[in-house]
Amino acid sequence: MKPFQTLTEQIQLLRNRNLTINDEDYAKKYLLSNNYYNIINGYSKFFPMEGENYIGGTTFEEVARLYLFDKELKQAFFKAILNAESHLKSIFAYRFAEVFSDKPYSYLNIECYAQEKTLSVISTISRLSQIISRQQKFPESSIAHYIQNHNEVPIWVLVNHLDFGELRNMLTASTVQLQNKVAKDLCDFIKQNLSRISTFPPEIMISFVENMNEVRNICAHTNRLIGFNCRRDSKYWSVLHDNYGISAENERRNVYSVFVSTQCFLSKIEYCELHNKIRKLANMHLEKHLNSITSNEIMQKLGFPADWHFQPKLNC
Repeated sequence: MKPFQTLTEQIQLLRNRNLTINDEDYAKKYLLSNNYYNIINGYSKFFPMEGENYIGGTTFEEVARLYLFDKELKQAFFKAILNAESHLKSIFAYRFAEVFSDKPYSYLNIECYAQEKTLSVISTISRLSQIISRQQKFPESSIAHYIQNHNEVPIWVLVNHLDFGELRNMLTASTVQLQNKVAKDLCDFIKQNLSRISTFPPEIMISFVENMNEVRNICAHTNRLIGFNCRRDSKYWSVLHDNYGISAENERRNVYSVFVSTQCFLSKIEYCELHNKIRKLANMHLEKHLNSITSNEIMQKLGFPADWHFQPKLNC
C-alpha cells in the first residue's frame, strides 16, 4: 500500500521527476482541491516523458490547464447530450404511447417489444418495474401521484425517471416499426444541421445513441475524456460522415465521432453551441497555455482533425 504523502512531499516528488513548478503555493492548493491522482496520474501521460520523468520543460501549470480543459469539455458534452436525451425521451414516449394506446402499462408487456429480443426485453421490463416500485414509495413522486389518482403510470411520466441507458435499452428492444417512427421524427433535427438528408436507418440511430450514452457516462463522472474511445464503432452513414471525410474504413468510436453524430439529435442552435464551446475551450486552454505539447496533439487524442479549432465559429 502506498504511504500517505503531504502536499510538500507531493511537490518534491514532482520536482524530482523534472516537472517545473513556478508557484508552489498555487500547486499545493490545486492538488489539495483537485486530487493528485486525478491530475497527475490522469494527465501526465499526454506530456513528453522518459519513464516517470518529464522532459521538454513541462510545467505544473500546463498539466493543471489540461485537466481544466478536460473538465470543461466534459461539461459541454454533458449539457449537449442531456438535450439530446430529452428530445429522444419525448419522441420515444409519444410514439410508444401512440402505437400502444389501447394497452395499459404497455411498456411492461412483453408483446409490445420485438419478439426476437426476449432476453433483453425481460431485463428491460424488470428494470422498469423496479423504477415504478421504488418511486411509488415517495408521495411527491409523479409516479406515486399517477398510481394513486389514475391507477396507471403513462409512459410520458415514466420516461422522466429513466436514465439514458434505460431509455437506450427500451429503444433497442422496441420493434423496428417503432424505431422507424422515432428515427423519422429525428430527421427534423438532421435537416437543421445537414445540407442533405435521406431516411435515417434505425440501426444507425441506435449505434449513435449507444456511443452518446458511453460519452455521457464519462462526462457524468471524474473519468478522463481525452483519449477515451467507445467500445464499438458507430455505424457508417454516408449522409453524415461523408461531410467530414469519415469513410466506412475509418474508426468511429472516438469523441469526435460522437460529436459529429450529435447533429442527429440536437437543434441547430444546440449543436452550434456545442461546436463553438469546444472550439473556444481548445483555443483558450490549449493554444494559449500549452508549450511542451501542441493543442493539435490533444485534439487528435479526441479524434478531431488537425487545426479543427482554428475553423470559424458557426453562426447560431
